[in-house]
Amino acid sequence: MPASFSAARSAAPPIIFAHANGFHKEIWEPIISRISLRWTANDLYAFDCRNQGDSAVLNKDVLEKTFDWYSYAYDILQIIDKFNLKKPVGIGHSILAELIRPGTFSAIVTIDPSMFPRSVDPSIFPRSIYLNAPVDDHPMAQLTLKRRDTWKDRIEAKENLLEKRFFRSWHPEVLDLYVEHGMIDVINEDGSSSLILKCPKYQEAITFTCMGTGLYDSFERLNELEIPVQIITGKISDM
Repeated sequence: MPASFSAARSAAPPIIFAHANGFHKEIWEPIISRISLRWTANDLYAFDCRNQGDSAVLNKDVLEKTFDWYSYAYDILQIIDKFNLKKPVGIGHSILAELIRPGTFSAIVTIDPSMFPRSVDPSIFPRSIYLNAPVDDHPMAQLTLKRRDTWKDRIEAKENLLEKRFFRSWHPEVLDLYVEHGMIDVINEDGSSSLILKCPKYQEAITFTCMGTGLYDSFERLNELEIPVQIITGKISDM
């Protein structure tokens, strides 16, 4: 289910936000709150990918063992159709939805997008490892599976995350949202309670392994787009 933030009505197009692998729709709230101060869009939408965030909780009994990046793009199009969004601005990490259905968006802003040409130097991006390797051999999948995913409570979870350089680099507001909305309380068989990730580690891992052609299509088919596309990368970026 998307989270919708309504602002003052105007001629500005709606905006739809798509989160990165392993995260959730609420991760966009700091950006949305700041955009709302400057952008009087009709609606601002953020939603959870089918195997992550609240969607992972709702779909826990039907989650698949593979994930196609194009599936995420089709999810975006389904949200757009469901809420009858006219020419939205897309903000996220890919351009695939516009490639599938040209003319859907009025503009796209990609943030640290995963896109490479097929000609990229193998020493920079070894295709055989990142595109064809099973979960057991995929570097990013293996790092994901080694992550801790269970804590006593949110206090312990945040303390643990702050021990990691990756999470210490986050804005405190975003980290708090991750701890609050990226995790869920569960009751164990012995009656005790624990805190776990909403997105199962395996689902995050297979999302890394199932890049398919989407990684290349996002780069090599940019010339097909007839709308403005802005690509934003971090000052220090792994992409």
